[in-house]
Amino acid sequence: MVAVTEPAAVLTIAWLLVLFVVAWRYRFGPLPSARAFVLVAAALAWLAFSLLQLADLLSPPYDDALGAVSGIMLLAGAWFALRWWRTR
Repeated sequence: MVAVTEPAAVLTIAWLLVLFVVAWRYRFGPLPSARAFVLVAAALAWLAFSLLQLADLLSPPYDDALGAVSGIMLLAGAWFALRWWRTR
């Protein structure tokens, strides 16, 4: 079990909160789509990094699964960065 005060866990929770706030502001607030794309791309990239740090604290099959999820998050972040690049 990983403690919530572990820096990797705190970073993971923080970047999930950033993604939630960006989605909320995009849907219900004045956040333009180009800025939302770049914020989601950055948040997903940092979330992938923090998930890799969190995976180091877990035991084997969970660390591999979290590493795979981290790779998917990084690819999704790259896709949002590409969408941002095309819209600016």
